[in-house]
Amino acid sequence: MASALAGQQGAMASGSTAKAPVSICVGNFPPFNSPRLPKQGPVIEIASEAFRRAGYAVQTQFMPWARILKEGEDRKCLILGIWRNPQRDMTFNYSLSILQQELGFFGRHDAISKDWREAGALQQGLIGVERGSYLPPALQEPGLRLDLSGGIKLNLQKLARGRVELAFGNKDSGQYAIKNEPGLQEAVQWLPPGLERKDTYLACAKNHPEQEALLSAFNQGLRSMRADGSFQRILKEAGLASAAP
Repeated sequence: MASALAGQQGAMASGSTAKAPVSICVGNFPPFNSPRLPKQGPVIEIASEAFRRAGYAVQTQFMPWARILKEGEDRKCLILGIWRNPQRDMTFNYSLSILQQELGFFGRHDAISKDWREAGALQQGLIGVERGSYLPPALQEPGLRLDLSGGIKLNLQKLARGRVELAFGNKDSGQYAIKNEPGLQEAVQWLPPGLERKDTYLACAKNHPEQEALLSAFNQGLRSMRADGSFQRILKEAGLASAAP
């Protein structure tokens, strides 16, 4: 995948002033972004429109998360939908927060009287979590029994069958899976309140030759969308109005 810098150098050589497309790497994570969603999902729709307002077109490529990080580190693309942590902060600079993702627990309908916030409640059963995913401090306490799985959908299926007591994950992602699987609708549900909300960003490698210009252009477009209401409209149409920062 050619970098935006290489494309601009080619354009200059041919006498054109057109900006090269911005390459973006992103994961398959409905209802936020997915090749199966309209316009590839609301997060990509927002990013594409924000860049369009600054004169850039966007080229998106879906790939596994480990490859996304590698491609971003190698300056082959910008990363869309990333959370910050100290390790990533050493490599990337970030845009304004695009949206917030709420994390917490799902439980079975027949066990909703059990409040996970009660002292010792999380130690009483097996908790389904995604393998290799972020765990909040509440799930790093000693004595917890965690069941590792490939994602929230699999954990919800285990929850419905009684193989785990709780399933931890992203609220909107879990509710999307529940909505699209009738068997889950009848068995499991989100348990408010959430544990925490994570800001989601566009990231660019610090050593990318255009990182300052690209992030500035994106931020300018994002502010414009929030000012005219198009940002809020996109999230509302996707059922994600509560994800606005």
